[in-house]
Amino acid sequence: MGFLKNLGDPDRQARARMEAAERESERQFSADPSRPRRYKLYDRIASRVSVNVMNVIIGATVLLLVLALIIGVATGNPQR
Repeated sequence: MGFLKNLGDPDRQARARMEAAERESERQFSADPSRPRRYKLYDRIASRVSVNVMNVIIGATVLLLVLALIIGVATGNPQR
């Protein structure tokens, strides 16, 4: 009985329409319909840069962020 009650719920219908529109958008804008659009950027990067180079870039970025955090904490001016 609860299922039939919720079947005509406008929120459920709106959610179903949004999900259908999202699937259609992914299919329309993706070069390969079986793959979502968000993978296209990774495919373009992966075809030009090796995994080792990506690992070095990520490692260097993390190292710089940690270094900036340490310097900020060490040189911070506490309000006394």
